Amino acid sequence: MTLDLSTLAALPGVIQTAVADDSGRLLGFDGDSEPPTAAILILAHATLSAASELGRRSGSGDCHEIIQQHEGGCIYLHGLPQSRVLLVRCQSLSAVPAVRALCQNLAAPVETPHASRPFFTDMVSALHAEPAW
Repeated sequence: MTLDLSTLAALPGVIQTAVADDSGRLLGFDGDSEPPTAAILILAHATLSAASELGRRSGSGDCHEIIQQHEGGCIYLHGLPQSRVLLVRCQSLSAVPAVRALCQNLAAPVETPHASRPFFTDMVSALHAEPAW
């Protein structure tokens, strides 16, 4: 399935959709507000990377999606192949089920063999861990 950002952005309660690579480069965008900055896109990627590291270390595997609830709405993050991330800003958590339904058939993150991973001694190192997606 190909990702249609305009279909996602048209869902009730969705503010904006964006796809970015791991360097913070915006690859696609749709929505009524300004596109997210490179800093936001890098943070989205780092968030999924850290969650994947936590999952691998706890034996749960890589992280495919994260839903964050904030004071002013929520953010849905979905890992895509080739180290890309989908970021969907929503007005409230009630928009997430429809977003998840549309993202359900996206290509699964690319599975890569995990070499021996170094032990991270601080949060900065963990945030810079390479994701497997």
